[in-house]
Amino acid sequence: MAIKKTTTKKAPAKKATSSVGISILGGSNKADMRKWEIESAMSTLQRASEIQKNAKLMADVKKMAAEKAKEFNSIAAGKKI
Repeated sequence: MAIKKTTTKKAPAKKATSSVGISILGGSNKADMRKWEIESAMSTLQRASEIQKNAKLMADVKKMAAEKAKEFNSIAAGKKI
């Protein structure tokens, strides 16, 4: 006796896209997305301020930035790293 296989098709999830091209599942509107973007930016700026006030961390950040700049300049000049 043959066994019949049954399959079910799932409906594709609806996607909402923002004006910056980010695709998100769900139904957020533009005002909600803008509010989230503003809150995220504010949080980022607060963190940046905290980092800038930390002298030891900033010294390490500047050192690493100088190393990365040197690497990028080598790449731009066509030299091997």
